[in-house]
Amino acid sequence: MSQSLSPEPIKRSATLAGSFDNCLAREWLITNRRGAFASGTVLGCPTRRYHGLLIAPQNPPLQRFLLLAQMLEKVIVDDTTVNFSTFEFPGAIHPEGYLFQKEFSYNITADDQWVRFVYAHPLVEFVKEYTLSSDCNVVRMRYAATSRNEAPVTIELSPLLAMRDFHLLRQQPAESPWLTTATGGGVWVQDQLSPELSLFIYPLKGEHLSEVSFNYTPNWWHDFRYRVELRRGLDGGEDLCCLGPFRASGSSRIQVELVAVGFPESPSDAKKTVSKASTSTRENFERITGSTDTVRAKLLAAADQFIVKRKRANKPDSTTILAGYPWFGDWGRDAFISLEGLLLCSERFTEAREVLETFAAQQKNGLMPNLFSDYGDKCAYNSVDASLWFIHAACAYVRANGDTQAMNSLRPACMNVIDAFVACTDYSIGVNDKGLVRCGDDSTQITWMDARVDNVPVTPRHGCPVEVNALWYSNLKQLLELEDGSDQSREAHLQKLLSNVEKNFERVFWNEKDQCLYDFVLDGMPDATVRPNQIFAVSLPFSPLPRDKQIAVVKKVRHDLLTPLGLRTLSPVDSRYRGHHEGDYRRRDYAYHNGTVWAWLMGPFVEANLRVNDFSNEAKREGRALLVPLIEHLSEGCIGQISEIFNGDPPHHPRGCFAQAWSVAELLRMYDATA
Repeated sequence: MSQSLSPEPIKRSATLAGSFDNCLAREWLITNRRGAFASGTVLGCPTRRYHGLLIAPQNPPLQRFLLLAQMLEKVIVDDTTVNFSTFEFPGAIHPEGYLFQKEFSYNITADDQWVRFVYAHPLVEFVKEYTLSSDCNVVRMRYAATSRNEAPVTIELSPLLAMRDFHLLRQQPAESPWLTTATGGGVWVQDQLSPELSLFIYPLKGEHLSEVSFNYTPNWWHDFRYRVELRRGLDGGEDLCCLGPFRASGSSRIQVELVAVGFPESPSDAKKTVSKASTSTRENFERITGSTDTVRAKLLAAADQFIVKRKRANKPDSTTILAGYPWFGDWGRDAFISLEGLLLCSERFTEAREVLETFAAQQKNGLMPNLFSDYGDKCAYNSVDASLWFIHAACAYVRANGDTQAMNSLRPACMNVIDAFVACTDYSIGVNDKGLVRCGDDSTQITWMDARVDNVPVTPRHGCPVEVNALWYSNLKQLLELEDGSDQSREAHLQKLLSNVEKNFERVFWNEKDQCLYDFVLDGMPDATVRPNQIFAVSLPFSPLPRDKQIAVVKKVRHDLLTPLGLRTLSPVDSRYRGHHEGDYRRRDYAYHNGTVWAWLMGPFVEANLRVNDFSNEAKREGRALLVPLIEHLSEGCIGQISEIFNGDPPHHPRGCFAQAWSVAELLRMYDATA
């Protein structure tokens, strides 16, 4: 369905330019420190199952539930009811509040994160603003209505509830699944399985309203249509329960605040939570983003949305990194790759160390967690490179902080990785007689190219993957560089491992015919597929290649894989190349690492190009120019964020998560490196 926005007289902001469909492709995101978030489109019309006004973690930052889905927002003036909401149903847009919308604005400051919608109707002006508290599951929805003819106005606000796991969809059950208690000016809803939600209304700025009430009259709205889910080959229809209206009446201009609280133990507990809730979203945020460089400030603000607290039993909460919104939790690989850009670039050293310690505390058989489960405290360890990226991040932290003593506490976890790889650990991860890391088998998928369809690896890379061994080499060099001479046997052990890699890496991985590196080697048989993994043999702090071959790798990657928004995961001349990450999950997973562009890979490419050009001013200028399309993407897609992936073929439409930690982190890291 393609529609145009209504013609002027309404003068619309630039964010609302274009067709109805174009506006629905622009999204927004606000977050807090617990892992809660709210998201939607600039027209307020949901297009994903993950769009909602309160998605809250039951076990921060995970076990997330979409509690409050949407609001039905009306203003009554001169006996006329004007509806300012917008929803999509099969074959229809209803209501059509977007026809009166003239502005969408978005802000992240030291004081709060908010999104604001402004509407102009012949009878009334209407403003709504959503904001999250930083330290609890509280969303504040502020409304102002101003009559154009001095007539009294009434604001009517009806919550639409989902009360579900945020990955699932709600369908109307045969019987109500909720226990509901209406209290003066509010309502408390409890799901029989666990989620709770409390809502209540306040006048703003001490206004004297003639009516503030809640009328509990539940009814179900059916078949909300989520077009992005349908495009992804998933179910895209949902039923939501409309609880009944909150009403506020008064003079010709009134302001009210509706507050929703996730997981309160009781109605009274909800009000206590609100009274204690911080209205500032970020501690020390002004210092972090107080740059006169507006691009850098935007990137720091985007970075901050991924930094959350992990709840720990009988211990203080610790910092962790969410890999992406709307659906990823905290993944080890993503956290360690992101740590430099998200935290070290802004000198948030205490939080960076907490991230490293959070994951190190869960180390098992020398492996770092690949991810924390969205359900409970279980971890998955199915990754060969997460542990190696941990060492890289730990060394980067020590260098950035200038505190070599910090290595004394991080070194044991790093050496556990080294020793486990040498001894051979889970997933057949070990070191062969050439000193190279081998891993996995034909049933596993444990590098970052980990897509599976029907439990079969899409891009099998078991054996000796090139980026894993580039990391192995660089990590050994970095650990040796940070040795303090206190343990000569450990130093000798690391040096012996390093010497073996130095002797064999180039010999095993160099592809003389194509003047680049093989992607992986299995039982002596090299795979000549041209993929971006080879760039790490140049971009990391230490390269196992001579200078001429480093230059050749950068040239090959530039020619075959570079796009304005990142690196393709497969050369377009390969018969397996898929230029569009679209369709059902099978089609998408087959394309995920077979041509799809990954934004985060622009970071290592720019860094590799800087290294082979000795960080010259010309190389920095070229690097900064390469970053411009991603910087411009901050005002596209999810406004203020960088997408996870893009189609391999032009025009490279964004796909996957609308906000990805390592996409932002690598852009910020290279933005600083090219200054």
